[in-house]
Amino acid sequence: MVATQLNDDIGAQARFNMVECQVKPGGVRDYRLTLHLGRLPREAFVSSDVRDLAYADLEIECLVGETSRTLLTPTAFARLAELAQVQADDVVLDIAGGTGYSAAVLAGLASTVIALEDEESLGEKASAIWQELGIDNAVAVSGALPQGLAKQGPFNVILINGCIAELPEALLGQLTDGGRLVCVQWVDGASKAHIYQRIGDSFAARSAFDLSAPRLTSFDPEPIFEF
Repeated sequence: MVATQLNDDIGAQARFNMVECQVKPGGVRDYRLTLHLGRLPREAFVSSDVRDLAYADLEIECLVGETSRTLLTPTAFARLAELAQVQADDVVLDIAGGTGYSAAVLAGLASTVIALEDEESLGEKASAIWQELGIDNAVAVSGALPQGLAKQGPFNVILINGCIAELPEALLGQLTDGGRLVCVQWVDGASKAHIYQRIGDSFAARSAFDLSAPRLTSFDPEPIFEF
């Protein structure tokens, strides 16, 4: 009991430091978001051998068997989540969230979160962690990341956890009217956070700020063969 309490105290202090020394200085001001970041045990979503780094502002590779997904830095993820302006009644599609940390954070802000991964083992791991933490409004689904989940849409928010070379139009079509899609895109030799908003049958897009994120190769354009 004493050891458990000590670990809880250490985790709480680490979360506080993450929010106050990294996330807020990184420009994030959304109170609901920072409050939830300060409550959710990020260490539960990473492997035991890197748990000491869970609250460092680093990208962390999360392994499930031979499958892996890189977790965004706390600040990078928080800035994307804030850019999406998630509301309490939103339905969110979280793409490439790996072992489920991003979906768990979003579940504290939204009504429902659907986490899409292309490897079933990642979704199974995420579901197990959510169950341990009592998160009951997030569900994991397997499928091709660029295709999204048209049958379960439309979505108020789509968040892509990584840097993409090309945004598929199929994903934009899965937004509700007024819905937002946030991602990091490689443009003119730099990675920048982008937000797209659906307005009727059209879309408004803008580059918000420079942001580094792991590359998602499944969004690379198909190679063109010349004969």
